[in-house]
Amino acid sequence: MKNRIFLIFLAVTLAVSMVLFSACPATPEETTTPPPTTGQPTTTPPVELAPYKLGFNLSQTGMVGYIGIPLRQGAEWQLEKINAAGGVNGRQLQAIIYDSKSDTAEAVKNTKRLIDVDKVVITMGYTSVEDSLACVDTCNNAHVVLFSSSPDMLSGSPAEPWHFTTGGDQKIGSIPLLVDNLVERGCTKIAYIYLNIVYGQIGRGVFEENMGEVGLTPVIIENYDWGTEDFTPQVTHIKSSGADGLLITGLVDDTVKIIKTVRDLGMDFPIVSDYAVCGPEFVELGGDYVEGILSTAPRTLVAPDLPADDPQKETCMEVYNWYTGTYGDMSVYCTHLVDQVNIVALALEHVDPNLDPTKDEDLATIREQLRDGIEKVQGYMGQHGIFSYSPTKHVGLFEGCYPLLIVQDGEWRLYLEGYKPVTAYPTD
Repeated sequence: MKNRIFLIFLAVTLAVSMVLFSACPATPEETTTPPPTTGQPTTTPPVELAPYKLGFNLSQTGMVGYIGIPLRQGAEWQLEKINAAGGVNGRQLQAIIYDSKSDTAEAVKNTKRLIDVDKVVITMGYTSVEDSLACVDTCNNAHVVLFSSSPDMLSGSPAEPWHFTTGGDQKIGSIPLLVDNLVERGCTKIAYIYLNIVYGQIGRGVFEENMGEVGLTPVIIENYDWGTEDFTPQVTHIKSSGADGLLITGLVDDTVKIIKTVRDLGMDFPIVSDYAVCGPEFVELGGDYVEGILSTAPRTLVAPDLPADDPQKETCMEVYNWYTGTYGDMSVYCTHLVDQVNIVALALEHVDPNLDPTKDEDLATIREQLRDGIEKVQGYMGQHGIFSYSPTKHVGLFEGCYPLLIVQDGEWRLYLEGYKPVTAYPTD
Protein backbone atom coordinates (compact mmCIF):
# COMPACT_ATOMS: atom_id res chain seq x y z
CA MET A 1 0.00 0.00 0.00
CA LYS A 2 2.80 2.44 0.92
CA ASN A 3 4.67 1.67 -2.31
CA ARG A 4 1.57 2.39 -4.37
CA ILE A 5 1.02 5.78 -2.73
CA PHE A 6 4.68 6.73 -3.30
CA LEU A 7 4.46 5.84 -7.02
CA ILE A 8 1.29 7.91 -7.46
CA PHE A 9 3.00 10.92 -5.71
CA LEU A 10 6.08 10.65 -7.93
CA ALA A 11 4.02 10.53 -11.12
CA VAL A 12 2.04 13.62 -10.16
CA THR A 13 5.24 15.55 -9.31
CA LEU A 14 6.84 14.74 -12.66
CA ALA A 15 3.71 15.75 -14.54
CA VAL A 16 3.50 19.13 -12.81
CA SER A 17 7.22 19.82 -13.46
CA MET A 18 6.81 19.14 -17.18
CA VAL A 19 3.87 21.52 -17.43
CA LEU A 20 5.73 24.31 -15.68
CA PHE A 21 8.86 23.86 -17.82
CA SER A 22 6.88 23.91 -21.09
CA ALA A 23 5.23 27.17 -20.04
CA CYS A 24 8.59 29.01 -19.86
CA PRO A 25 10.02 30.44 -23.14
CA ALA A 26 13.40 29.10 -24.21
CA THR A 27 16.45 31.29 -23.59
CA PRO A 28 18.61 31.52 -26.75
CA GLU A 29 21.80 32.72 -24.99
CA GLU A 30 22.41 32.13 -21.33
CA THR A 31 25.14 33.99 -19.37
CA THR A 32 26.23 33.95 -15.80
CA THR A 33 27.15 37.66 -15.95
CA PRO A 34 24.28 40.12 -16.42
CA PRO A 35 24.78 42.62 -19.24
CA PRO A 36 26.03 46.09 -18.22
CA THR A 37 23.47 48.67 -17.31
CA THR A 38 23.10 51.41 -19.91
CA GLY A 39 25.58 54.22 -19.17
CA GLN A 40 27.92 51.95 -17.16
CA PRO A 41 30.33 50.38 -19.68
CA THR A 42 32.71 47.71 -18.51
CA THR A 43 36.36 48.84 -18.02
CA THR A 44 39.62 46.95 -17.63
CA PRO A 45 41.65 48.13 -14.62
CA PRO A 46 44.88 49.81 -15.79
CA VAL A 47 48.00 47.71 -15.49
CA GLU A 48 50.41 49.25 -12.98
CA LEU A 49 53.81 49.53 -14.64
CA ALA A 50 56.95 48.56 -12.76
CA PRO A 51 58.74 51.60 -11.31
CA TYR A 52 62.12 52.93 -12.31
CA LYS A 53 64.39 52.13 -9.36
CA LEU A 54 66.86 54.88 -8.46
CA GLY A 55 69.74 53.81 -6.22
CA PHE A 56 71.09 56.31 -3.68
CA ASN A 57 74.44 55.88 -1.95
CA LEU A 58 74.37 58.46 0.86
CA SER A 59 76.32 58.73 4.09
CA GLN A 60 73.76 59.06 6.87
CA THR A 61 76.33 58.52 9.60
CA GLY A 62 80.03 59.14 10.14
CA MET A 63 82.19 62.14 9.29
CA VAL A 64 80.05 63.47 6.43
CA GLY A 65 76.67 62.30 7.73
CA TYR A 66 75.71 65.95 8.26
CA ILE A 67 75.91 66.32 4.47
CA GLY A 68 74.21 63.03 3.58
CA ILE A 69 71.09 63.58 5.68
CA PRO A 70 69.90 66.74 3.86
CA LEU A 71 70.90 65.11 0.56
CA ARG A 72 68.39 62.33 1.32
CA GLN A 73 65.75 64.86 2.38
CA GLY A 74 66.10 66.71 -0.91
CA ALA A 75 65.82 63.51 -2.94
CA GLU A 76 62.73 62.26 -1.11
CA TRP A 77 60.95 65.62 -1.42
CA GLN A 78 61.56 65.94 -5.14
CA LEU A 79 60.63 62.32 -5.83
CA GLU A 80 57.35 62.78 -3.97
CA LYS A 81 56.51 65.77 -6.20
CA ILE A 82 57.35 63.94 -9.41
CA ASN A 83 55.44 60.80 -8.43
CA ALA A 84 52.39 62.81 -7.36
CA ALA A 85 52.35 64.29 -10.87
CA GLY A 86 52.31 60.82 -12.43
CA GLY A 87 55.98 59.90 -12.53
CA VAL A 88 57.83 59.54 -15.84
CA ASN A 89 56.65 57.48 -18.82
CA GLY A 90 53.74 56.30 -16.69
CA ARG A 91 56.10 54.80 -14.12
CA GLN A 92 56.77 55.88 -10.55
CA LEU A 93 60.31 56.62 -9.41
CA GLN A 94 61.29 54.37 -6.51
CA ALA A 95 64.16 55.36 -4.22
CA ILE A 96 66.45 52.68 -2.78
CA ILE A 97 68.75 54.33 -0.24
CA TYR A 98 71.79 52.86 1.51
CA ASP A 99 74.00 54.43 4.17
CA SER A 100 77.64 54.48 3.03
CA LYS A 101 78.67 55.47 6.59
CA SER A 102 81.40 57.86 5.38
CA ASP A 103 83.36 54.76 4.36
CA THR A 104 84.55 54.13 0.79
CA ALA A 105 84.45 50.35 1.22
CA GLU A 106 80.81 50.59 2.29
CA ALA A 107 80.09 52.84 -0.70
CA VAL A 108 81.55 50.27 -3.12
CA LYS A 109 79.56 47.45 -1.47
CA ASN A 110 76.35 49.48 -1.69
CA THR A 111 76.97 50.33 -5.33
CA LYS A 112 77.42 46.68 -6.30
CA ARG A 113 74.27 45.73 -4.41
CA LEU A 114 72.24 48.48 -6.07
CA ILE A 115 73.39 47.37 -9.52
CA ASP A 116 73.33 43.58 -9.18
CA VAL A 117 70.63 42.90 -6.58
CA ASP A 118 68.25 45.85 -6.65
CA LYS A 119 68.54 46.30 -10.43
CA VAL A 120 68.47 50.11 -10.34
CA VAL A 121 68.51 52.15 -13.53
CA ILE A 122 71.06 54.60 -12.08
CA THR A 123 73.21 55.14 -8.97
CA MET A 124 73.00 58.59 -7.39
CA GLY A 125 74.04 60.74 -4.45
CA TYR A 126 77.58 59.93 -3.31
CA THR A 127 78.17 62.26 -0.38
CA SER A 128 81.93 62.70 -0.72
CA VAL A 129 84.53 62.85 -3.47
CA GLU A 130 86.17 59.79 -1.93
CA ASP A 131 82.96 57.74 -2.12
CA SER A 132 82.21 58.55 -5.74
CA LEU A 133 85.75 58.07 -7.05
CA ALA A 134 85.96 54.70 -5.28
CA CYS A 135 82.86 53.56 -7.20
CA VAL A 136 83.52 54.96 -10.70
CA ASP A 137 85.16 51.80 -12.04
CA THR A 138 82.34 49.62 -10.71
CA CYS A 139 79.75 51.70 -12.56
CA ASN A 140 81.82 52.01 -15.75
CA ASN A 141 82.28 48.24 -15.88
CA ALA A 142 78.58 47.60 -15.22
CA HIS A 143 77.46 50.27 -17.71
CA VAL A 144 75.40 52.10 -15.09
CA VAL A 145 75.52 55.85 -14.52
CA LEU A 146 77.17 57.12 -11.34
CA PHE A 147 75.56 60.53 -10.77
CA SER A 148 77.56 62.23 -8.05
CA SER A 149 76.61 65.20 -5.90
CA SER A 150 80.23 65.88 -4.97
CA PRO A 151 82.81 67.95 -6.90
CA ASP A 152 84.66 64.83 -8.02
CA MET A 153 85.73 65.89 -11.51
CA LEU A 154 87.20 69.11 -12.83
CA SER A 155 85.64 71.11 -15.64
CA GLY A 156 87.49 70.52 -18.88
CA SER A 157 88.74 67.08 -17.89
CA PRO A 158 87.91 64.10 -20.16
CA ALA A 159 84.44 62.71 -19.48
CA GLU A 160 84.21 59.20 -18.07
CA PRO A 161 81.50 57.41 -20.08
CA TRP A 162 79.20 56.64 -17.11
CA HIS A 163 80.24 59.33 -14.62
CA PHE A 164 78.29 62.60 -14.16
CA THR A 165 78.03 65.20 -11.41
CA THR A 166 75.71 68.00 -10.31
CA GLY A 167 78.44 69.54 -8.16
CA GLY A 168 80.20 72.68 -9.25
CA ASP A 169 83.89 71.77 -8.92
CA GLN A 170 86.43 73.96 -7.16
CA LYS A 171 87.65 75.33 -10.47
CA ILE A 172 84.30 76.82 -11.46
CA GLY A 173 82.55 77.12 -8.10
CA SER A 174 84.93 78.31 -5.42
CA ILE A 175 88.71 78.77 -5.39
CA PRO A 176 89.19 81.32 -8.22
CA LEU A 177 86.41 83.49 -6.74
CA LEU A 178 87.98 83.28 -3.30
CA VAL A 179 91.50 84.06 -4.53
CA ASP A 180 90.17 87.03 -6.51
CA ASN A 181 88.45 88.31 -3.38
CA LEU A 182 91.66 88.12 -1.35
CA VAL A 183 93.56 89.94 -4.09
CA GLU A 184 90.88 92.65 -4.28
CA ARG A 185 91.27 93.14 -0.52
CA GLY A 186 95.00 93.77 -0.97
CA CYS A 187 96.43 90.32 -0.17
CA THR A 188 99.64 89.41 -2.01
CA LYS A 189 101.08 86.76 0.34
CA ILE A 190 98.30 84.21 0.34
CA ALA A 191 98.62 81.05 2.42
CA TYR A 192 96.71 77.84 1.79
CA ILE A 193 95.85 74.97 4.14
CA TYR A 194 93.88 71.90 3.13
CA LEU A 195 92.50 68.64 4.51
CA ASN A 196 94.64 65.87 3.03
CA ILE A 197 91.90 63.89 1.32
CA VAL A 198 90.95 63.87 -2.37
CA TYR A 199 88.74 66.96 -1.95
CA GLY A 200 91.67 68.88 -0.45
CA GLN A 201 94.20 67.53 -2.95
CA ILE A 202 92.03 68.64 -5.87
CA GLY A 203 91.67 72.02 -4.14
CA ARG A 204 95.44 72.39 -3.84
CA GLY A 205 95.89 71.79 -7.56
CA VAL A 206 93.23 74.36 -8.45
CA PHE A 207 94.70 76.87 -5.95
CA GLU A 208 98.22 76.61 -7.35
CA GLU A 209 96.97 76.91 -10.92
CA ASN A 210 94.83 79.92 -10.10
CA MET A 211 97.57 81.69 -8.18
CA GLY A 212 99.74 81.42 -11.28
CA GLU A 213 96.93 82.92 -13.36
CA VAL A 214 96.79 86.01 -11.10
CA GLY A 215 100.58 86.33 -11.08
CA LEU A 216 101.18 85.29 -7.47
CA THR A 217 103.10 82.54 -5.72
CA PRO A 218 101.65 80.92 -2.59
CA VAL A 219 103.56 82.14 0.43
CA ILE A 220 103.06 78.75 2.14
CA ILE A 221 100.94 75.62 1.72
CA GLU A 222 100.07 73.45 4.73
CA ASN A 223 97.96 70.31 5.09
CA TYR A 224 96.53 68.16 7.86
CA ASP A 225 95.01 64.71 8.27
CA TRP A 226 91.42 63.77 8.93
CA GLY A 227 90.77 63.89 12.69
CA THR A 228 93.45 66.48 13.53
CA GLU A 229 92.53 68.33 16.72
CA ASP A 230 95.48 70.71 17.28
CA PHE A 231 96.36 73.02 14.39
CA THR A 232 98.96 75.06 16.26
CA PRO A 233 101.94 73.69 14.25
CA GLN A 234 100.42 74.47 10.85
CA VAL A 235 99.09 77.88 11.89
CA THR A 236 102.43 78.80 13.49
CA HIS A 237 104.11 78.06 10.14
CA ILE A 238 101.58 80.27 8.39
CA LYS A 239 102.24 83.10 10.84
CA SER A 240 106.00 82.77 10.36
CA SER A 241 105.59 82.95 6.55
CA GLY A 242 104.35 86.54 6.73
CA ALA A 243 101.03 85.63 5.14
CA ASP A 244 98.49 88.43 4.72
CA GLY A 245 95.56 86.25 3.65
CA LEU A 246 94.42 82.64 4.06
CA LEU A 247 92.32 80.19 2.05
CA ILE A 248 91.15 76.98 3.77
CA THR A 249 89.88 73.80 2.11
CA GLY A 250 88.37 71.64 4.83
CA LEU A 251 85.15 70.49 6.44
CA VAL A 252 83.11 72.29 9.08
CA ASP A 253 84.75 71.19 12.32
CA ASP A 254 88.37 71.46 11.21
CA THR A 255 87.88 74.77 9.40
CA VAL A 256 86.40 76.33 12.53
CA LYS A 257 89.34 75.07 14.62
CA ILE A 258 91.83 76.54 12.14
CA ILE A 259 90.10 79.92 12.19
CA LYS A 260 90.02 79.95 15.99
CA THR A 261 93.73 79.10 16.13
CA VAL A 262 94.60 81.82 13.62
CA ARG A 263 92.70 84.47 15.55
CA ASP A 264 93.96 83.27 18.95
CA LEU A 265 97.54 83.58 17.68
CA GLY A 266 96.90 87.21 16.83
CA MET A 267 96.48 87.16 13.05
CA ASP A 268 93.70 89.41 11.77
CA PHE A 269 94.18 89.08 8.00
CA PRO A 270 91.26 88.11 5.70
CA ILE A 271 90.24 84.45 5.73
CA VAL A 272 88.14 82.73 3.07
CA SER A 273 86.98 79.12 3.02
CA ASP A 274 86.21 76.55 0.36
CA TYR A 275 82.54 75.66 0.02
CA ALA A 276 82.15 72.55 2.21
CA VAL A 277 81.43 74.81 5.22
CA CYS A 278 78.35 76.58 3.93
CA GLY A 279 75.59 75.63 6.31
CA PRO A 280 74.15 76.50 9.71
CA GLU A 281 76.56 74.09 11.48
CA PHE A 282 79.55 76.27 10.61
CA VAL A 283 77.99 79.44 12.03
CA GLU A 284 76.73 77.69 15.16
CA LEU A 285 80.09 76.08 15.86
CA GLY A 286 82.23 79.09 15.01
CA GLY A 287 80.21 81.86 16.65
CA ASP A 288 81.99 85.22 16.63
CA TYR A 289 85.16 83.65 15.25
CA VAL A 290 83.58 83.12 11.82
CA GLU A 291 82.01 86.57 11.44
CA GLY A 292 83.14 88.03 8.12
CA ILE A 293 84.33 84.71 6.66
CA LEU A 294 83.60 84.38 2.94
CA SER A 295 82.83 81.24 0.98
CA THR A 296 80.73 80.20 -2.03
CA ALA A 297 77.55 78.13 -2.28
CA PRO A 298 74.40 77.62 -4.37
CA ARG A 299 72.07 80.59 -4.22
CA THR A 300 69.33 78.66 -2.42
CA LEU A 301 71.19 79.07 0.88
CA VAL A 302 70.56 82.83 0.69
CA ALA A 303 67.46 82.80 -1.54
CA PRO A 304 65.70 85.68 0.28
CA ASP A 305 68.73 87.91 -0.45
CA LEU A 306 68.57 87.36 -4.21
CA PRO A 307 67.43 90.38 -6.25
CA ALA A 308 63.80 90.15 -7.36
CA ASP A 309 64.82 89.94 -11.02
CA ASP A 310 67.36 87.15 -10.48
CA PRO A 311 66.29 84.29 -12.81
CA GLN A 312 66.91 81.73 -10.04
CA LYS A 313 64.91 83.58 -7.40
CA GLU A 314 61.63 81.71 -7.85
CA THR A 315 63.02 78.18 -8.00
CA CYS A 316 65.42 78.82 -5.12
CA MET A 317 62.70 80.31 -2.92
CA GLU A 318 60.49 77.25 -3.47
CA VAL A 319 63.15 74.94 -2.02
CA TYR A 320 64.19 77.44 0.65
CA ASN A 321 60.60 77.81 1.91
CA TRP A 322 60.02 74.04 1.91
CA TYR A 323 63.23 73.21 3.75
CA THR A 324 63.15 75.97 6.35
CA GLY A 325 59.44 75.38 6.93
CA THR A 326 60.06 71.66 7.49
CA TYR A 327 63.46 71.46 9.14
CA GLY A 328 64.37 74.94 10.36
CA ASP A 329 67.72 76.36 9.24
CA MET A 330 68.47 76.00 5.55
CA SER A 331 70.94 73.30 4.51
CA VAL A 332 72.25 73.83 1.01
CA TYR A 333 73.12 70.15 0.64
CA CYS A 334 69.50 69.21 -0.05
CA THR A 335 69.72 71.18 -3.29
CA HIS A 336 72.20 68.74 -4.85
CA LEU A 337 69.64 65.96 -4.88
CA VAL A 338 66.74 68.21 -5.84
CA ASP A 339 68.67 69.06 -9.00
CA GLN A 340 69.89 65.52 -9.52
CA VAL A 341 66.42 63.96 -9.30
CA ASN A 342 65.00 66.56 -11.69
CA ILE A 343 67.78 65.98 -14.22
CA VAL A 344 67.24 62.21 -14.07
CA ALA A 345 63.50 62.73 -14.60
CA LEU A 346 64.24 64.86 -17.67
CA ALA A 347 66.66 62.22 -18.96
CA LEU A 348 64.15 59.39 -18.44
CA GLU A 349 61.83 61.13 -20.90
CA HIS A 350 64.30 60.04 -23.59
CA VAL A 351 63.95 56.37 -22.57
CA ASP A 352 61.69 54.09 -24.61
CA PRO A 353 58.55 53.84 -22.40
CA ASN A 354 57.89 50.29 -23.63
CA LEU A 355 61.09 48.96 -22.07
CA ASP A 356 60.44 47.01 -18.86
CA PRO A 357 62.99 47.69 -16.07
CA THR A 358 62.22 44.27 -14.53
CA LYS A 359 63.65 42.48 -17.59
CA ASP A 360 67.45 42.29 -17.68
CA GLU A 361 67.72 42.89 -21.43
CA ASP A 362 65.43 45.94 -21.27
CA LEU A 363 67.18 47.19 -18.12
CA ALA A 364 70.54 47.32 -19.91
CA THR A 365 68.96 49.39 -22.69
CA ILE A 366 67.22 51.68 -20.21
CA ARG A 367 70.53 52.35 -18.46
CA GLU A 368 72.18 53.24 -21.76
CA GLN A 369 69.32 55.44 -22.96
CA LEU A 370 69.24 57.17 -19.56
CA ARG A 371 72.95 57.94 -19.86
CA ASP A 372 72.37 59.39 -23.33
CA GLY A 373 69.38 61.31 -21.97
CA ILE A 374 71.48 63.10 -19.36
CA GLU A 375 73.83 64.20 -22.14
CA LYS A 376 70.79 65.75 -23.88
CA VAL A 377 69.80 67.93 -20.90
CA GLN A 378 70.34 71.54 -21.93
CA GLY A 379 69.52 74.77 -20.10
CA TYR A 380 67.87 73.25 -17.04
CA MET A 381 67.50 76.01 -14.42
CA GLY A 382 68.22 74.35 -11.10
CA GLN A 383 69.29 75.25 -7.59
CA HIS A 384 72.98 75.24 -8.49
CA GLY A 385 72.73 77.17 -11.73
CA ILE A 386 71.90 76.39 -15.33
CA PHE A 387 72.83 72.82 -16.25
CA SER A 388 73.91 71.74 -19.72
CA TYR A 389 75.52 68.37 -20.44
CA SER A 390 76.91 66.79 -23.59
CA PRO A 391 78.82 63.64 -24.63
CA THR A 392 82.08 65.44 -23.82
CA LYS A 393 80.90 67.44 -20.81
CA HIS A 394 79.67 65.56 -17.73
CA VAL A 395 80.08 68.50 -15.32
CA GLY A 396 76.77 70.26 -15.92
CA LEU A 397 77.68 73.67 -14.51
CA PHE A 398 79.89 76.51 -15.67
CA GLU A 399 82.17 79.15 -14.18
CA GLY A 400 80.27 81.55 -11.94
CA CYS A 401 77.67 78.97 -10.90
CA TYR A 402 78.08 79.87 -7.19
CA PRO A 403 78.20 83.38 -5.74
CA LEU A 404 80.25 84.65 -2.83
CA LEU A 405 78.57 84.48 0.57
CA ILE A 406 79.58 86.07 3.87
CA VAL A 407 78.83 85.28 7.51
CA GLN A 408 77.13 88.42 8.76
CA ASP A 409 75.40 88.87 12.12
CA GLY A 410 75.46 85.13 12.72
CA GLU A 411 74.06 83.92 9.40
CA TRP A 412 75.07 83.34 5.81
CA ARG A 413 74.19 86.28 3.56
CA LEU A 414 74.70 87.05 -0.12
CA TYR A 415 77.92 89.04 -0.67
CA LEU A 416 76.49 91.78 -2.86
CA GLU A 417 79.75 93.41 -3.94
CA GLY A 418 80.29 92.37 -7.54
CA TYR A 419 77.33 89.97 -7.51
CA LYS A 420 76.29 88.60 -10.90
CA PRO A 421 73.16 86.50 -11.43
CA VAL A 422 73.19 83.38 -13.55
CA THR A 423 71.81 84.11 -17.01
CA ALA A 424 72.72 81.67 -19.76
CA TYR A 425 75.63 79.38 -20.52
CA PRO A 426 76.99 77.81 -23.68
CA THR A 427 75.94 74.22 -24.28
CA ASP A 428 79.50 72.90 -24.38
